[in-house]
Amino acid sequence: MSALLFLVWTSARNRVVSVLRRVQSPRYAAALIVGVLYVWSFLVRPASHAGATSFLLGQPTEMLVTVLMVVMLMGSWIFGSDATALAFSQAEVSLLFPAPLTRRQLVRFKLLRAQIAVIVNALIWVFVLRRGGTVLPSPLRAVGLWVLFSTLNLHRIGSALVRSSWREHHGAGARRHRWSIVVFAAIGIALLVGMFDGRQELFAAHGLGGFFTALAHVLSRPPAIVALYPFHLVVAPTFAHSIGEWGREILPALGVLLAHAWWVFRSDAAFEEAAIEASAERARRLEAARSRRSVAGTRPPRAATSSIELAATGRPGMAILWKNMLCLRRTAQLRVFIGPAVMAIVLGASTADSGADAGEVVAACALTFAGMLLILGGRLIRNDLRHDMLHLPLLKSLPIGGHEIVLAEVASAALPMAAMQLVLFAIAFVAASVSAHPPLSASVRLALLAGAPFAVIALNAALLTIQNGTAVLFPAWIRLGPTVSTGVETLGQNVLSMLANLIVLALALIVPMFAAWVTITIFAPYRAPALAVAMIVAAVLLGAETYGAIRFLGGAFTRAEPLQTT
Repeated sequence: MSALLFLVWTSARNRVVSVLRRVQSPRYAAALIVGVLYVWSFLVRPASHAGATSFLLGQPTEMLVTVLMVVMLMGSWIFGSDATALAFSQAEVSLLFPAPLTRRQLVRFKLLRAQIAVIVNALIWVFVLRRGGTVLPSPLRAVGLWVLFSTLNLHRIGSALVRSSWREHHGAGARRHRWSIVVFAAIGIALLVGMFDGRQELFAAHGLGGFFTALAHVLSRPPAIVALYPFHLVVAPTFAHSIGEWGREILPALGVLLAHAWWVFRSDAAFEEAAIEASAERARRLEAARSRRSVAGTRPPRAATSSIELAATGRPGMAILWKNMLCLRRTAQLRVFIGPAVMAIVLGASTADSGADAGEVVAACALTFAGMLLILGGRLIRNDLRHDMLHLPLLKSLPIGGHEIVLAEVASAALPMAAMQLVLFAIAFVAASVSAHPPLSASVRLALLAGAPFAVIALNAALLTIQNGTAVLFPAWIRLGPTVSTGVETLGQNVLSMLANLIVLALALIVPMFAAWVTITIFAPYRAPALAVAMIVAAVLLGAETYGAIRFLGGAFTRAEPLQTT
């Protein structure tokens, strides 16, 4: 085990050293300075008002976090956790699997390596919760968060082991893990029964705050409270308000953590097969292999039922767009959209009035889902330069200008996401039209629908240009490849990167929003047409800024070297 500990420590140290060496480059040094200032301003500097404390550390938020934890873990059981949760690199498979190591030692190595990311995320969230000015010392909050994230990580690995054993051994695998399956199925059934029993209280809630308060009340009654009790034990230390309360709650949380560790170690019989399969999947994603052959080789290659035709002539950038659309069809994962869709339904339904009809509720849910796709879309699909930078030598060998490549890559992700959002806007428009009490007049709804295509395309293009720009300018500091980052190992980093992207977008929107305000002021007597024109003007200006950024990134892409992506 000491050799594996040395391997983990040396790998982490070399990773940090390689990242710090990048600071010798002026753009990496500037990015590091900006990042440090951003982290200090948002995370380190505590908030002075007590309102943040009651919001971040209140009982409804604790119940919401517990429910989200259960929903996330249910997604791992139902849809399968990320296949790379058990993945080893090709070198580790070649050297560790033939070595005189037991499966349990390999499990420990995997868990130990994951602890680096878990600790980093725990520290990030300590600073986030510190914004509330909490009286609990930061080291104790960090221990509580470490227990929470470690338990989630163990459960994610355990569910992957159970599903792998079930898939490989069918009935025998299900019988081997029958108690794990039965326990989690019972938890899901108890939660559904509790929600069904309290449906009238949930439907009668007013506003978002009232809905979450009602949800916390419904889930605090049997049978839901019984099902949530083990998860509440894990979450409770993070939301403790005093040292004494933390001391009483940390021991049961550690007990749940140890129970999960025992469960994972008992499931190690299927570990080697599952890890080999996950490692092959990891290698396939990193190499962006086009083969449709199954990882285990037990299923024949799946023939494509349809394809996207590419014209024999046209602009070269269209070939990049065509290639990336095919990549999106292969790598898109339905399960990554399940969480945002469920959250959109809950938030949309809770923001509607208690007496709202079905049309108003559907419109609210559709608009909420469209907004979530705008914010999270770049993290759900990655068929752009965040994938293709791994194939930089091939891209640079194409007789295409750098800015045209960047434009085609951004469009590959922006257009599909914009199309999904426009469908949701159309659903909201129709639902609001048939509603008995539409929130907006017909003329305003028509104006918003007319300006929506311009605004949606411009906003998605701007956000995805920012994320593709990160891949071009700082490829060594981000995760490249088609894999969508999931799990608690990347939770904190995802939150920080999403906030940074939104801040950059807000800066880019200053001029377009000012122009939109001037347009509405000039055409004030014509309220609905002025709204549509303002949206189009703002979209055009934002598109011009985005195209300027793409031209700049095209030059940076032309100067990029393959060694920068390693």
